[in-house]
Amino acid sequence: MDQLKVYAGKIREWMNAHRQELVDFTMEMMRIESTTYHEGEAVAWLKAKMEEFGFDEVRVDSAGNLIGRAGSGPCIVLADAHIDTVEPGDPKDWGFDPLDPRIIDGHIWGRGIVDDKGCLAALVFAGRALKQLALDHAATLWVSSSIAEEDVEGSCVRAMMEEFSDIQPHMILVAEASGNRIIRGHKGRALISMEVTGKAAHASAAWRGENALIKSLPLMQAVDDLKDLPEDPVLGKGTIEVTNVDCDTPSLNTIPGKVTITADRRISCGESREALIDELKPFLDGCGAKAWIDVEQITTYTGKTIEQEDFFPSWILPEDHPVIQSACSGYQAVRGESPSVGTWDFCTNACYLCGITGIPSVGFGPGDEGLCHSTEERLSIQELTDAASVYASVVLSYALQGKDA
Repeated sequence: MDQLKVYAGKIREWMNAHRQELVDFTMEMMRIESTTYHEGEAVAWLKAKMEEFGFDEVRVDSAGNLIGRAGSGPCIVLADAHIDTVEPGDPKDWGFDPLDPRIIDGHIWGRGIVDDKGCLAALVFAGRALKQLALDHAATLWVSSSIAEEDVEGSCVRAMMEEFSDIQPHMILVAEASGNRIIRGHKGRALISMEVTGKAAHASAAWRGENALIKSLPLMQAVDDLKDLPEDPVLGKGTIEVTNVDCDTPSLNTIPGKVTITADRRISCGESREALIDELKPFLDGCGAKAWIDVEQITTYTGKTIEQEDFFPSWILPEDHPVIQSACSGYQAVRGESPSVGTWDFCTNACYLCGITGIPSVGFGPGDEGLCHSTEERLSIQELTDAASVYASVVLSYALQGKDA
């Protein structure tokens, strides 16, 4: 721990000296629009910056994910933050152009600062600090700038991990806003489609058909009433919500002959695909419906097509797990206090990186999660600077823990 404190002190001093550069870097990245499936310009810019900063190796996979290596130590850490953002929104609602960030009362305001470019900038500067302070011998840090997280989280990091199978991390750090808490898990997610069939007919002679929309109402109500779902003692209960109804009808004066209902199912306790469908069977049978888990096909900005089943399990690590404890030690070495440890309410790339691969993972990021996707998106410069120091310190903490073991 004494050695970690020494390292953390050096990192904090370096980060404070480069504070303005970190701010300028972050705001420059925010000015490059990178909505999902349009990340190419931002990826090219960041690739050049990583090379300028002396990263040992920089790669872009066929899907368009960017990943850079700082260091060559025996302990391998992969840290992921996504570079895509949701749409910027109307400048009138912000009071300024959200792609031209502002500094107001010590906070950076603009689209992407919380979700997720602030975290990504902090990771890049963490890697840069490890290089410039000659601390990169202790660990290998891969900084991943992933794409398309906002649409189908887990899909593009899966493509990256499969293509770059030579990268075998011992630990994964997922950089998303956490209110500066150490995150040890979150629920998984599935998208479930339910199809109800009837018989189309002209609305003026509806008696000739069977209205699939009306027929589907009891099913939607049953799904909405379904509350007794499996419960994890930490993550809480699973949930299911109807999020979309698609009527297959050729006109607005035709009663639909088929309706497809989409439900968002949050997975708490690692249920199987089959279990998610089985729990709906009593309601499905009541109206002769069928259900399945969606498979999405996306095309990234490079033109690569990725097919992804919309099923991602939950993940949770015990609080005394070495990865969680090393993250807590790294945080404490920088900030001089013990962090809060908790879980996320939303899904991240960790649903694949940990939930499917099984690689022990931890989440951490500056900023209030509640500001994501809003016109109030802002992050304090102090939090940004501290987060960059924490990221570098967590990497070294885990490396030292492995050495001591």
